[in-house]
Amino acid sequence: MLAQSHSANVTASVIAAAEVGNSMRDQWHRQLAEDNGIGCLLNCYIREYAQPHAQVCLNYESADRPLALSHGILAGERKVRICFPESGAVLLLVADRVSLLGRCRFIGQPYLKRKGHCWQPMEALALAQFLLGHLARVTDTDFNHELLAQIGNSMEVTKAFVQRLDPYEAIQGADGAPSGQLSAQTSLIASEQSLLWGHAMHPAPKSRHGVAFDDMLACSPEIQANFPLYWFEVDAGLVKQLRCTQVLPLTLLEQASQTQAPSGRCLYPCHPWEVQTILAQPLVQAAIAAGRMTPIGNLGAEVYPTSSVRTTYLPEINQFLKFSIHVRLTNCVRKNAWYELESAVALSRLLLAATEDAYFHCPKFALMAEPAASTLDLCGLAPNAEEDAAAIMVAECFGILYRDGIAPELQEKYRPQMAGALFAWDMRGQSLCGQAVARLARQRQQSYGQTALTWFDAYLDALLPGVFYYFFKLGVAFEPHLQNTVIGFDAGLPAFVWIRDLEGTKLVPEHWPAERLSGWSAKAKASVYYSREQGWQRIGYCTLINNVSEAIFHLAGGDDALEASLWQRLAKAIAQWQLLQGEQPELMGVLRGDDIPSKNNLTTRLLKQADRLSGYTQLANPLALSPVTA
Repeated sequence: MLAQSHSANVTASVIAAAEVGNSMRDQWHRQLAEDNGIGCLLNCYIREYAQPHAQVCLNYESADRPLALSHGILAGERKVRICFPESGAVLLLVADRVSLLGRCRFIGQPYLKRKGHCWQPMEALALAQFLLGHLARVTDTDFNHELLAQIGNSMEVTKAFVQRLDPYEAIQGADGAPSGQLSAQTSLIASEQSLLWGHAMHPAPKSRHGVAFDDMLACSPEIQANFPLYWFEVDAGLVKQLRCTQVLPLTLLEQASQTQAPSGRCLYPCHPWEVQTILAQPLVQAAIAAGRMTPIGNLGAEVYPTSSVRTTYLPEINQFLKFSIHVRLTNCVRKNAWYELESAVALSRLLLAATEDAYFHCPKFALMAEPAASTLDLCGLAPNAEEDAAAIMVAECFGILYRDGIAPELQEKYRPQMAGALFAWDMRGQSLCGQAVARLARQRQQSYGQTALTWFDAYLDALLPGVFYYFFKLGVAFEPHLQNTVIGFDAGLPAFVWIRDLEGTKLVPEHWPAERLSGWSAKAKASVYYSREQGWQRIGYCTLINNVSEAIFHLAGGDDALEASLWQRLAKAIAQWQLLQGEQPELMGVLRGDDIPSKNNLTTRLLKQADRLSGYTQLANPLALSPVTA
């Protein structure tokens, strides 16, 4: 009896210890998610509001600080102070890295002091509520409860991802890239599925609304998900196809389904998140009742969701399929309007024709073309004009854009990785790019700083000539932010760059008058035109701020001198390109130290604007301290 009692006590103790451990672990996971969430929000606020209004001190040294930040391990760390004069408050934070652009990595808990009160530690959501309340005051708008919900949702989603990953294992391959589940495509797909923290300068980088939480997790790349697509058997005559190469979308779908449809019928897929939306459409219900469409369910091999979530990779056919989902991811509901698919295919036709010319000017740069699109056209089941909107809705639900994968021999040669996964932190707070460069430095028996400069030079040599040539010489404004940039490597150094996702690609009218876009619909034409000024804002932000400045931030590793040297290397790369291709006023401005445009992600969400209406903040250029001329 005593032995049984002792055994029961031991079991109870083990269970209790496990429960305590699980509780502590859960708290730790939540803290990681909230720290990232509040760091993203604060960086947005500093960039879009505090810096332009001179309300932030990035190296605060006054003794007016909470006791917790004056003693202990945080005492010697850099302090960042943000003033909120309209709300009568100040915020004090600790940062272990602050870039020349004012980009911070915060550590420890934020402290807020309101007028007439002492310092108070702030939890993440309470601080988010304060910031949104302050912004409502200074912008004279209503409090944005929707954005607060998105911020909270983003933290919960991030926590769920963290819980499903082992923070003590460096999920990395030999070059410092996250490892994955595939073989020949390992490096790229693994990096696609490692964007755990999301966009570093977005107020709600992982917010996902419009899908059940469990369903969201089942199809999320961040936890290395893979899944089969949902398929319908439909009359072949209902399928609407576009292409600019020899390959038909229906041919690719037949290969992907791995199933033969009856004569006159075909199999057509959708993303699992879109099934309920599709089946709720009256025209779809009518098509099913008429026998022209039959829901089949899950078929074919599993697909791999990429960093955009709705774009999936099918290794069997080396294609990316960009699906429509009526789910809000960060800023937008990610549906595929037909004119957007039309413009992507038409752009691919134009750009593929320019490839040979561009190759001689930027041989380390290529486009991942989107040569085909498809949807279902149920207009014949809409008997009157009032139901045209219903047919458009169905066409959006079933819209698919087909993106070419990287040729297998190039994947083998370059082991490509998405830039957004490389310039990021792992769960231990280590920079993946920094770790890769440190390993390369050891292999080369060089200092870290010397290797970082060499690595950065190689990256700029692959990225900038292509972006600049297409924009300044061909009038094509790509959107080369971190998720749209894929980097290939040779001996540990960047050696090639692919740019993808034509949804954000624009044409400058001076290079592309309307007659050069013959055959385009009016909506498709209107959707791709940008003035040169708009194009430069897109290029300046995506290339220099979203992409290159993040590379500098990670490569510098908090070393101010190295960071300044990296900016100088950027200036020299711009100057050298102009020596070959001719001076451009926008680039000369960068070299003189003119401000650089940065997209306002926080303001866009705060004011509930469409992403295409986003404004820009002009950031103080680090080169202003020591400008370089061509």
